[in-house]
Amino acid sequence: IGTCWKCGADQIKKKIKPAPLKLEGDNDRRRLASGYTPIRIYPDYSNLKETSSIDSNTLLKIRRLIEETCNEFSKFLTIAHIGVQLSGTENIIKEQCAIDSIGSNYENYLMYNDVVIFPSFDSQLGNGVLAAAGLCLYSSSNYRPYMGVLLINPELSFSKTNTEMYMKNLLFHELTHVLVFDPDLFSILGMSTVKIFDGSFVTFVNSPRLLTKARQHFNCTTLNGIPLENQGSVGSAGAHWEARYMLGDYMISTDYIENIISDITLALFEDSTFYKVEYYSGGLFKFGKNAGCSFFNQKCIENGKTNFANEFCTNFNEDFCSRSRAVKGKCLVFHHQDTIPSRYRYFDNKKDGGFRAANYCPVSILEENSNDYYPTNCNSGTSTLERI
Repeated sequence: IGTCWKCGADQIKKKIKPAPLKLEGDNDRRRLASGYTPIRIYPDYSNLKETSSIDSNTLLKIRRLIEETCNEFSKFLTIAHIGVQLSGTENIIKEQCAIDSIGSNYENYLMYNDVVIFPSFDSQLGNGVLAAAGLCLYSSSNYRPYMGVLLINPELSFSKTNTEMYMKNLLFHELTHVLVFDPDLFSILGMSTVKIFDGSFVTFVNSPRLLTKARQHFNCTTLNGIPLENQGSVGSAGAHWEARYMLGDYMISTDYIENIISDITLALFEDSTFYKVEYYSGGLFKFGKNAGCSFFNQKCIENGKTNFANEFCTNFNEDFCSRSRAVKGKCLVFHHQDTIPSRYRYFDNKKDGGFRAANYCPVSILEENSNDYYPTNCNSGTSTLERI
């Protein structure tokens, strides 16, 4: 495991195929629900056990971080509680969520909670992937998430200086995949469309509240959606925001020096119809702010210059602040191992480029520090890149 993490959305898709769960009285109770209450996410730790690299103290710390992260969602998400029992569904849940054990009180899980997650350690997660999560069971009536799995790489290091902050950011990202950020869910709910963009087929999320927030943010009244990532493996591509346009939002596919909940992502929760949202972010997300429609139509670098000096840089190795000005990094360009796709080349050398997740555009990046999960300059899942 290097200092970078990549989300394992593609690996979850190989292990878990979400399925509907039909519950007695679900619809009737939903109609009788009196208003919305803060979401309650319940972690069942039956499958989260000590490993050769995770001792009892570390296990307790991880459990605490999971619970704290679950509670964070209750600060901005409310939901109509349904209060149904899960009688006779034990084997269905275990099979569908690919778990070996389930709590003895499982019948009351959705009586007192809204969503259940099953954390476990998975040593088979790929290089650079510290965690992965996904939906495993949803309502048969309206696709609302009921249960999900959370896989954690047991090689996660707790010796780094700020592991807990890093871990909570990581968990927050992963649990969002369970709650709403799933490309299949977008399609089922009519929240996305696929079209040719930037030389390939790209999925755009175009739900109504999201469009309103995105048009306001980018100052582009004709914007017709926010693109999902079109690089990486099948499950990763299409399962995160495209960092070229949403760098700094916590739902891009890899870690970055900023980790912000944008109003655009908050709107996504609300457009699903499952949740009501408290837009509390206070405008912290700044990437592409007021950049106009050209931000989506022009390259980040052309002829050695950029039209978006707040987001991209050309003075290599010089100090360059992140867009929100929360962190001072440097304008770094790397010599990548593989030839960069022609549409993302901005320099004479075909292997020279910036942050891979942002279509190789040069952005503010911090120097790598092996003793700290933040900062990192790793941009493709390894730490073998040569800076130029």
